Amino acid sequence: MTLKYEITNNQHPIDVRLFQIRALRDIPRYNVKAGDLGGYLEHEGNLSQEGDCWIGNDACVYENGEVFGNAHIFDQARVFGVAQVCENAHVFGGALIYDRARLYNTCAVFDYAQVYGNASVYSIAEVSGEAHVYGGAHVYGSSQVYGNAHVFNYAEIHGNAQVFENAWVHGRAWVTEEALIFGDAQICGDAQVSDHAQVSDHAQVYENAQVYGNLRINENMQIAGQCSLTQSTEIYYVDGVTAYFDKFEKLLVNGTRKHKTHHETLARLKLL
Repeated sequence: MTLKYEITNNQHPIDVRLFQIRALRDIPRYNVKAGDLGGYLEHEGNLSQEGDCWIGNDACVYENGEVFGNAHIFDQARVFGVAQVCENAHVFGGALIYDRARLYNTCAVFDYAQVYGNASVYSIAEVSGEAHVYGGAHVYGSSQVYGNAHVFNYAEIHGNAQVFENAWVHGRAWVTEEALIFGDAQICGDAQVSDHAQVSDHAQVYENAQVYGNLRINENMQIAGQCSLTQSTEIYYVDGVTAYFDKFEKLLVNGTRKHKTHHETLARLKLL
Protein backbone atom coordinates (compact mmCIF):
# COMPACT_ATOMS: atom_id res chain seq x y z
CA MET A 1 0.00 0.00 0.00
CA THR A 2 1.30 3.44 -0.97
CA LEU A 3 1.22 5.79 1.98
CA LYS A 4 -0.95 8.87 1.55
CA TYR A 5 0.50 10.96 4.38
CA GLU A 6 3.12 11.03 7.08
CA ILE A 7 3.02 12.39 10.60
CA THR A 8 5.49 15.23 11.06
CA ASN A 9 7.17 16.47 14.23
CA ASN A 10 5.09 19.66 14.15
CA GLN A 11 3.16 19.71 17.40
CA HIS A 12 -0.20 21.34 17.76
CA PRO A 13 0.29 24.77 19.39
CA ILE A 14 -2.09 23.95 22.24
CA ASP A 15 -2.64 20.19 22.42
CA VAL A 16 0.83 18.63 22.50
CA ARG A 17 -0.62 15.14 21.92
CA LEU A 18 -1.32 16.08 18.33
CA PHE A 19 1.02 16.29 15.35
CA GLN A 20 0.57 17.75 11.90
CA ILE A 21 0.33 15.57 8.81
CA ARG A 22 1.99 16.01 5.40
CA ALA A 23 0.61 14.63 2.12
CA LEU A 24 2.81 12.11 0.29
CA ARG A 25 0.65 12.08 -2.82
CA ASP A 26 -1.82 14.34 -4.57
CA ILE A 27 -5.47 14.26 -3.52
CA PRO A 28 -7.16 16.16 -6.39
CA ARG A 29 -10.58 15.83 -4.80
CA TYR A 30 -9.48 18.28 -2.09
CA ASN A 31 -6.86 20.22 -4.04
CA VAL A 32 -4.10 18.66 -1.94
CA LYS A 33 -0.63 18.34 -3.48
CA ALA A 34 2.16 16.03 -2.32
CA GLY A 35 4.14 17.93 0.30
CA ASP A 36 1.18 20.00 1.54
CA LEU A 37 0.71 20.16 5.30
CA GLY A 38 -2.66 19.19 6.69
CA GLY A 39 -4.36 19.16 10.05
CA TYR A 40 -3.48 17.31 13.24
CA LEU A 41 -3.95 13.82 14.60
CA GLU A 42 -2.84 11.80 17.59
CA HIS A 43 -1.89 8.56 15.83
CA GLU A 44 -2.17 6.88 12.44
CA GLY A 45 -5.38 5.13 13.46
CA ASN A 46 -7.15 8.49 13.26
CA LEU A 47 -6.83 8.84 9.48
CA SER A 48 -6.86 6.00 6.96
CA GLN A 49 -4.01 5.74 4.49
CA GLU A 50 -6.53 4.50 1.93
CA GLY A 51 -9.09 6.45 -0.05
CA ASP A 52 -9.08 10.25 -0.40
CA CYS A 53 -10.00 11.08 3.20
CA TRP A 54 -8.10 14.07 4.51
CA ILE A 55 -7.69 16.32 7.53
CA GLY A 56 -6.98 19.88 6.47
CA ASN A 57 -6.30 23.34 7.89
CA ASP A 58 -6.34 23.32 11.70
CA ALA A 59 -8.77 20.42 12.05
CA CYS A 60 -7.93 17.76 14.65
CA VAL A 61 -8.75 14.07 14.99
CA TYR A 62 -7.68 12.34 18.18
CA GLU A 63 -8.36 9.73 20.85
CA ASN A 64 -10.02 6.90 18.90
CA GLY A 65 -11.80 9.07 16.38
CA GLU A 66 -11.60 7.63 12.84
CA VAL A 67 -11.73 9.28 9.44
CA PHE A 68 -11.79 7.01 6.39
CA GLY A 69 -13.26 6.57 2.93
CA ASN A 70 -13.31 9.96 1.19
CA ALA A 71 -14.35 12.00 4.22
CA HIS A 72 -12.97 15.51 4.68
CA ILE A 73 -12.35 17.24 8.02
CA PHE A 74 -11.15 20.83 7.76
CA ASP A 75 -11.20 24.37 9.17
CA GLN A 76 -11.21 24.04 12.98
CA ALA A 77 -13.41 20.94 13.16
CA ARG A 78 -12.67 18.17 15.66
CA VAL A 79 -13.41 14.46 15.70
CA PHE A 80 -12.65 12.50 18.88
CA GLY A 81 -13.91 9.89 21.31
CA VAL A 82 -14.69 6.84 19.16
CA ALA A 83 -16.59 8.83 16.54
CA GLN A 84 -16.42 7.79 12.89
CA VAL A 85 -16.59 10.00 9.82
CA CYS A 86 -16.51 8.08 6.57
CA GLU A 87 -17.57 7.72 2.94
CA ASN A 88 -18.06 11.27 1.55
CA ALA A 89 -19.02 13.06 4.76
CA HIS A 90 -17.69 16.58 5.42
CA VAL A 91 -17.06 18.21 8.78
CA PHE A 92 -15.86 21.80 8.85
CA GLY A 93 -16.12 25.17 10.54
CA GLY A 94 -15.90 24.66 14.29
CA ALA A 95 -18.04 21.51 14.32
CA LEU A 96 -17.48 18.79 16.94
CA ILE A 97 -18.09 15.07 16.36
CA TYR A 98 -17.47 12.88 19.39
CA ASP A 99 -18.53 10.01 21.65
CA ARG A 100 -19.82 7.23 19.38
CA ALA A 101 -21.34 9.49 16.74
CA ARG A 102 -21.22 8.32 13.12
CA LEU A 103 -21.32 10.36 9.92
CA TYR A 104 -21.45 8.75 6.49
CA ASN A 105 -22.77 8.96 2.94
CA THR A 106 -22.55 12.58 1.75
CA CYS A 107 -23.73 14.41 4.85
CA ALA A 108 -22.22 17.64 6.17
CA VAL A 109 -21.83 19.00 9.70
CA PHE A 110 -20.49 22.53 9.94
CA ASP A 111 -20.49 25.91 11.67
CA TYR A 112 -20.50 25.16 15.42
CA ALA A 113 -22.83 22.18 15.31
CA GLN A 114 -22.21 19.14 17.49
CA VAL A 115 -23.05 15.48 16.92
CA TYR A 116 -22.39 13.12 19.82
CA GLY A 117 -23.68 10.25 21.92
CA ASN A 118 -24.72 7.44 19.58
CA ALA A 119 -26.24 9.80 17.02
CA SER A 120 -25.94 9.25 13.26
CA VAL A 121 -26.08 11.73 10.38
CA TYR A 122 -26.12 10.35 6.85
CA SER A 123 -27.53 10.52 3.30
CA ILE A 124 -27.20 14.18 2.23
CA ALA A 125 -28.45 15.62 5.52
CA GLU A 126 -26.92 18.77 7.01
CA VAL A 127 -26.44 19.85 10.61
CA SER A 128 -25.23 23.41 11.08
CA GLY A 129 -25.39 26.58 13.13
CA GLU A 130 -25.15 25.69 16.80
CA ALA A 131 -27.47 22.69 16.51
CA HIS A 132 -26.95 19.58 18.64
CA VAL A 133 -27.78 16.03 17.53
CA TYR A 134 -27.19 13.42 20.23
CA GLY A 135 -28.46 10.39 22.11
CA GLY A 136 -29.54 7.79 19.56
CA ALA A 137 -30.99 10.33 17.12
CA HIS A 138 -30.83 9.88 13.34
CA VAL A 139 -30.76 12.73 10.82
CA TYR A 140 -30.84 11.62 7.20
CA GLY A 141 -32.41 12.05 3.78
CA SER A 142 -32.17 15.68 2.64
CA SER A 143 -33.15 17.01 6.05
CA GLN A 144 -31.56 19.98 7.79
CA VAL A 145 -31.08 20.73 11.47
CA TYR A 146 -29.71 24.18 12.22
CA GLY A 147 -29.90 27.29 14.38
CA ASN A 148 -30.00 26.26 18.04
CA ALA A 149 -32.15 23.20 17.44
CA HIS A 150 -31.71 20.00 19.46
CA VAL A 151 -32.53 16.51 18.19
CA PHE A 152 -31.97 13.75 20.73
CA ASN A 153 -33.11 10.51 22.38
CA TYR A 154 -34.25 8.30 19.48
CA ALA A 155 -35.82 11.00 17.33
CA GLU A 156 -35.53 10.79 13.54
CA ILE A 157 -35.43 13.68 11.08
CA HIS A 158 -35.57 12.72 7.42
CA GLY A 159 -37.09 13.47 4.03
CA ASN A 160 -36.74 17.21 3.34
CA ALA A 161 -37.73 18.18 6.88
CA GLN A 162 -36.14 21.13 8.64
CA VAL A 163 -35.71 21.69 12.37
CA PHE A 164 -34.32 25.08 13.30
CA GLU A 165 -34.27 28.11 15.60
CA ASN A 166 -34.75 26.78 19.16
CA ALA A 167 -36.91 23.77 18.36
CA TRP A 168 -36.44 20.42 20.11
CA VAL A 169 -37.33 17.01 18.70
CA HIS A 170 -36.86 14.10 21.09
CA GLY A 171 -38.29 10.88 22.46
CA ARG A 172 -39.08 8.60 19.52
CA ALA A 173 -40.64 11.37 17.46
CA TRP A 174 -40.38 11.50 13.67
CA VAL A 175 -40.28 14.60 11.50
CA THR A 176 -40.28 13.88 7.79
CA GLU A 177 -41.20 14.91 4.24
CA GLU A 178 -41.45 18.73 3.96
CA ALA A 179 -42.33 19.43 7.60
CA LEU A 180 -40.88 22.48 9.38
CA ILE A 181 -40.30 22.64 13.14
CA PHE A 182 -39.09 26.00 14.43
CA GLY A 183 -39.42 28.72 17.03
CA ASP A 184 -39.44 27.11 20.49
CA ALA A 185 -41.60 24.19 19.38
CA GLN A 186 -41.20 20.69 20.81
CA ILE A 187 -42.02 17.38 19.17
CA CYS A 188 -41.63 14.40 21.50
CA GLY A 189 -43.00 11.08 22.66
CA ASP A 190 -44.02 9.00 19.63
CA ALA A 191 -45.38 11.98 17.74
CA GLN A 192 -45.05 12.30 13.98
CA VAL A 193 -45.05 15.45 11.88
CA SER A 194 -45.02 15.07 8.09
CA ASP A 195 -46.15 16.34 4.69
CA HIS A 196 -46.04 20.16 4.66
CA ALA A 197 -47.06 20.60 8.29
CA GLN A 198 -45.45 23.33 10.38
CA VAL A 199 -45.06 23.48 14.15
CA SER A 200 -43.75 26.75 15.54
CA ASP A 201 -43.74 29.28 18.39
CA HIS A 202 -44.12 27.43 21.72
CA ALA A 203 -46.39 24.70 20.36
CA GLN A 204 -45.98 21.08 21.47
CA VAL A 205 -46.86 17.85 19.69
CA TYR A 206 -46.41 14.75 21.83
CA GLU A 207 -47.62 11.28 22.88
CA ASN A 208 -48.95 9.52 19.73
CA ALA A 209 -50.21 12.57 17.90
CA GLN A 210 -49.78 12.77 14.13
CA VAL A 211 -49.77 16.10 12.34
CA TYR A 212 -49.65 16.21 8.57
CA GLY A 213 -51.06 17.88 5.45
CA ASN A 214 -50.61 21.67 5.45
CA LEU A 215 -51.62 22.07 9.07
CA ARG A 216 -50.08 24.92 11.08
CA ILE A 217 -49.62 24.36 14.81
CA ASN A 218 -48.41 27.50 16.53
CA GLU A 219 -48.66 29.86 19.51
CA ASN A 220 -48.94 27.69 22.65
CA MET A 221 -51.00 24.90 21.13
CA GLN A 222 -50.67 21.45 22.66
CA ILE A 223 -51.47 18.47 20.46
CA ALA A 224 -51.36 15.01 22.08
CA GLY A 225 -53.21 11.74 22.50
CA GLN A 226 -54.23 9.23 19.80
CA CYS A 227 -55.02 11.80 17.15
CA SER A 228 -54.28 12.38 13.47
CA LEU A 229 -54.63 15.99 12.45
CA THR A 230 -54.65 17.37 8.90
CA GLN A 231 -55.45 20.74 7.35
CA SER A 232 -59.15 19.75 7.44
CA THR A 233 -59.11 19.19 11.22
CA GLU A 234 -61.06 21.73 13.22
CA ILE A 235 -58.74 23.05 15.94
CA TYR A 236 -60.13 25.48 18.46
CA TYR A 237 -57.71 27.74 20.29
CA VAL A 238 -58.18 30.75 22.55
CA ASP A 239 -56.48 32.03 25.70
CA GLY A 240 -53.97 29.19 25.73
CA VAL A 241 -56.58 26.43 25.37
CA THR A 242 -56.34 24.00 22.44
CA ALA A 243 -59.32 21.76 21.64
CA TYR A 244 -59.70 19.12 18.91
CA PHE A 245 -60.93 15.56 18.43
CA ASP A 246 -58.89 12.35 18.50
CA LYS A 247 -59.38 9.37 16.17
CA PHE A 248 -62.05 8.03 18.52
CA GLU A 249 -64.04 11.26 18.10
CA LYS A 250 -63.29 12.11 21.72
CA LEU A 251 -62.66 15.70 22.68
CA LEU A 252 -59.17 16.64 23.89
CA VAL A 253 -58.26 19.92 25.53
CA ASN A 254 -54.52 20.69 25.69
CA GLY A 255 -53.87 17.01 24.99
CA THR A 256 -56.16 15.72 27.78
CA ARG A 257 -59.40 13.87 27.02
CA LYS A 258 -62.50 15.61 28.39
CA HIS A 259 -65.91 14.15 29.18
CA LYS A 260 -67.85 17.39 28.80
CA THR A 261 -70.11 17.72 25.80
CA HIS A 262 -68.71 19.39 22.74
CA HIS A 263 -70.92 22.42 23.21
CA GLU A 264 -70.03 22.91 26.86
CA THR A 265 -66.31 23.04 26.09
CA LEU A 266 -66.27 24.66 22.67
CA ALA A 267 -68.68 27.42 23.59
CA ARG A 268 -65.69 29.22 25.12
CA LEU A 269 -63.46 28.79 22.10
CA LYS A 270 -63.25 30.35 18.68
CA LEU A 271 -62.41 28.48 15.48
CA LEU A 272 -59.01 29.39 14.08
